[in-house]
Amino acid sequence: MIDASLRTPLTALIASSVVWLLIASVLGIISAWKLHTPAFLEACEYVTYGRIQPAQTNAFLYGWGFNAAFAVSLWLMARLSRGALPGGGMLLLGVLFWNAGVTLGIGGIILGFSTSIEWLEMPGFASPLLLVAYALIASWSLVVFRAGRSHQIYASQWYLIAALFWFPWIYSIAQVMLVFSPVRGTVQSVVHAWFTSNLVLLYFASIALAAVYYFLPKLLLKTVSNYYLASLSFWWLVIFGSWAGVSRLIGGPVPAWVQTVGAAASFMLIVPLVILSMNFFGTLSGRWSSLKDNGTLRFTVFGVVAFSLVLLAWVLTSLHGIAALTQFTYVTAAQAQLGLYGFFSMVVFGALYYIVPRVLSTEWASVPLASLHFWASALGVVLLVGSLTAGGITQGNLLADASVAFTAVTKATLPYLFTAVVALVILAIGQLAFALNFFWTLSRASAPAVRSVKDLLAVQPEATR
Repeated sequence: MIDASLRTPLTALIASSVVWLLIASVLGIISAWKLHTPAFLEACEYVTYGRIQPAQTNAFLYGWGFNAAFAVSLWLMARLSRGALPGGGMLLLGVLFWNAGVTLGIGGIILGFSTSIEWLEMPGFASPLLLVAYALIASWSLVVFRAGRSHQIYASQWYLIAALFWFPWIYSIAQVMLVFSPVRGTVQSVVHAWFTSNLVLLYFASIALAAVYYFLPKLLLKTVSNYYLASLSFWWLVIFGSWAGVSRLIGGPVPAWVQTVGAAASFMLIVPLVILSMNFFGTLSGRWSSLKDNGTLRFTVFGVVAFSLVLLAWVLTSLHGIAALTQFTYVTAAQAQLGLYGFFSMVVFGALYYIVPRVLSTEWASVPLASLHFWASALGVVLLVGSLTAGGITQGNLLADASVAFTAVTKATLPYLFTAVVALVILAIGQLAFALNFFWTLSRASAPAVRSVKDLLAVQPEATR
């Protein structure tokens, strides 16, 4: 009953997310290749690096990321609340508005109307549509939560509800202070660092953590280890994760106390790192062999390891000595990829492999495609993050040497950028396998209904056809 009530909106959300994922993959390969070979497609103004790169980022974040997050959060909320979706017309309207807003925004970027603010490049005329769409979608999650029959609230629901309210807050503040009525001077840098860290740690990470807290105990058939500490890690992440991004401004032209607050908040992420490790790896203790036979579990565990590395990297790069080397290098890009793809996307992929068969009432069409998707994604993430990290460290060391010309720094990083292109191609292969598998499964789920209509027509008298 619950899965049946969610079938239409979830199918629309997942299908939209898969299409945007493929678009982001193509744009990502083009932008990465242009870093390595700037003359590639140089004759066309619409595919310059300054337009393709932000278009790719926004397609990944707002196209793939949010559509997939909406789908997973709706299903988790319904299952944990034990409540069916009461209708869904307004929800489908919200899905339509959201994807129309993303299309409008990315089209604006390609046409040259970018705001030039990282992760907020979509022109101002797209953001009101996104906020309206978000309100329609998020409100139905709360409706499902309130209509549910369960009287217990789980850790997954803490993160889901926090994410629902957090995004419109940070997005509207960032839009007002950076786009519509920009604040002056370096305050813009503080607001932007606050927005990006909140988007990663308090929205995308919250959705993924909710999925981990649900699927690990369910698939391993055991309770979460040290579950009584989960509330402490939740509040610690909410309080300190909100300001951790300001540590990216260490050494910048901002007050020293702002840098210190950011560094201290980042260092305090050690606490949720330890607690979440106790929760997740403690639950996995003695059950590692289960990874061989369960695709959802493989994706989830990969994401858990990636998130541990994300928090550890956040702590280390907040130290002044390390920040002096890694700032303004490819290391920051590596951290973003590890968080957004290695953690969030991998966990969401695992969740979708569990959700889709239940919503569509059919098994996945191809097990080999699912296996290819995992191994290509895992290899691609490791290769991409590794190459960008190594390239960033090399870049930082050379930039710190005043005797090295900037052109020499650029040439030294070319091999790492080429490796990153290879990694993106491998990731694209995995994403293509996932897309083929999903739409193949969707066609199989639709086939019985089509056949039943044909059979019904076949038995009707000729005059009534």
